Amino acid sequence: MLVYDGECGFCRRCANWVMSRGKVPMSPSADLDLDLLGLTPTEVSAAVWWVANEERLSGHSAVTRVLRELGGGWGIAGRVIAIPPLSWLGGLVYRWVATNRARF
Repeated sequence: MLVYDGECGFCRRCANWVMSRGKVPMSPSADLDLDLLGLTPTEVSAAVWWVANEERLSGHSAVTRVLRELGGGWGIAGRVIAIPPLSWLGGLVYRWVATNRARF
């Protein structure tokens, strides 16, 4: 499941983009029992999270996982972006976007 900051306009637009392209389980953090997921409000306000079974990914790693869930060309993109050195660049870009998301 993708856990995102439902109070952030940019995050909601990104979640809507994902929903328009496929069926990916997701929910805004305010609708969830974060303790049950092992997350804190600080964690979910700082980054998007993918939580499924024993898998816990945040930031760009969660984004690549969601792309893989979408399948097709998006799935290929998610696999490619997860490979270094692209994954390193993805981490930097994600952190910059997350820090500046209020501007978007």
